[in-house]
Amino acid sequence: MVSTLTREGLPLIRYRTHDLTRVLSRGTCACGRTHLRLDRLHGRTDDMVIFRGVNFYPRQIESLLLKQPGVGHEYQIVLDRAPGGSDRLALLLEAREGFAETGLPRLRSELRELLNLSPEITLLKEGELPRPPGKAVRVVDRRQAARP
Repeated sequence: MVSTLTREGLPLIRYRTHDLTRVLSRGTCACGRTHLRLDRLHGRTDDMVIFRGVNFYPRQIESLLLKQPGVGHEYQIVLDRAPGGSDRLALLLEAREGFAETGLPRLRSELRELLNLSPEITLLKEGELPRPPGKAVRVVDRRQAARP
């Protein structure tokens, strides 16, 4: 449960937030509070993607991409169904010139090691990935739309 009951304008109580975290302590704090102490949030269960029996979070891919020199902050994971009926996983990402020769083999290897998957990777120039107004769309799942 998460609450903002101390707010004057719009106090809320939210249940089932789908946040992933862990309990750090159930004991009483030195200040006297008896609430659970939680760790930082690690993601959300409703963000989880299931592809060919492998569960992963887009944040895992994002953290891997941000470590790659030459890769921009914008990326998109596209899940699609091929005409033959098999599922496809594509990763669209913006990268600087020269990344294909130096960084792409390393990125493929790290993705295979992290997720046990080999997505199709499409490199785009910086600014080519569409940016919708508001929150960035990181996962596009077209598998349901492709069903007969």
